[in-house]
Amino acid sequence: MISVPDADRASPPETPERPLEKSFRSEKIGYLSRFPAGAAGTIVDVNAESDLQGRLMGMGLFVGTRFRLLQGGGGSRKPLLLAVGETRIALGPEIARSILVEA
Repeated sequence: MISVPDADRASPPETPERPLEKSFRSEKIGYLSRFPAGAAGTIVDVNAESDLQGRLMGMGLFVGTRFRLLQGGGGSRKPLLLAVGETRIALGPEIARSILVEA
């Protein structure tokens, strides 16, 4: 039997039944839906189907994109407003739960 170190295991996706556990990620990485308003971060992964990934890329949201969360987040059910450069992008909370970000 091969043992895989915890750091090499893929983390499970966040769902309402199973929120992202801090033990799988550093405390500076989490889903955009839980990111605090006013904070700046970087997108590190998008856990979505290809059509949604394509829509997000069309808006300029892809791995490596720097942003500032202007409103929403923190687990709220309200839409989120992001600033990416001079552009403002609104996302629903369901879409925000598919975007993994780092502070």
